[in-house]
Amino acid sequence: MHINMKYYIVSIGAIFLALGIGILVGFNLNNNEEMNKQQAAIIEQLDEEFSSIKEENDTISADLKNTDKKYNALVAYVNENADALMTGSLSGKKVAVVSTYGRTENVDKLKEIINQYDGSVAFELIFNKEITDKELIKEAAEKTGEKFKSTEDVVNYVFDIVKRGNAESLAPLEELKMIDLNSESEDIANFSSVVISALSESSDPAKQFNELDKFVVSKLKSENKYVVEAQSKGAKTSYVEQYAKNKAATVDNIDEKTGVLSLVALIQDENLVGNFGRLDTASSLIPMEK
Repeated sequence: MHINMKYYIVSIGAIFLALGIGILVGFNLNNNEEMNKQQAAIIEQLDEEFSSIKEENDTISADLKNTDKKYNALVAYVNENADALMTGSLSGKKVAVVSTYGRTENVDKLKEIINQYDGSVAFELIFNKEITDKELIKEAAEKTGEKFKSTEDVVNYVFDIVKRGNAESLAPLEELKMIDLNSESEDIANFSSVVISALSESSDPAKQFNELDKFVVSKLKSENKYVVEAQSKGAKTSYVEQYAKNKAATVDNIDEKTGVLSLVALIQDENLVGNFGRLDTASSLIPMEK
């Protein structure tokens, strides 16, 4: 869990400032009685400030230890009771699983979570990096008879076809390896939530997001679909910041029980927006009803 160190930094800085001023005063002591009185008063005031800062630090330290204790107790409770807490939570929920820049390592995990808690996977849709290739976009336009000019056009087309339930029309894009669609149900158009797994090893997540993911999120939101971005705690690259800016919920630790609980709670509610998990970007460990 991230702990804000601001109080320690400010306090330590104040302590060194006080000591520095005290030393400076000491070096400039002279025989002037009035000056000595002023200096003595300053030193006394600094001593009082130092004592106050130390007392405040002790209080903050105790509060942090207490917070850590409560945090660890919550994690332990979730780990012990996760299945009981989530059993049947996704009953009746139809969820699409989307992966960008290829099939990420979390796709199977996400589908497993959805099925384990009685939800159903509408389809698995993989957007490959080829969908950002300008030459392939031109070729896709020729093969489909559509007027594709950009990656955004192709993404919008894909979801429009899914909405019609006509998966066969996406065959040209699959032949060009721009996408891979695995229908998990007969009615792929029937889904209300989408869990997105983004590439975890990008050296420039903002660039990657802007070239593909943002079009996926934008289209889904225009169709009133609930969007959650999910990643593992150990992901080398985090997309939380980019997805959060686009009003999507995020979970950064689906490889942990608390992360699974967060994901299930978000899909069940289909309304909450926030960043959940263990990273510094998380607003809380798990979603909490206000």
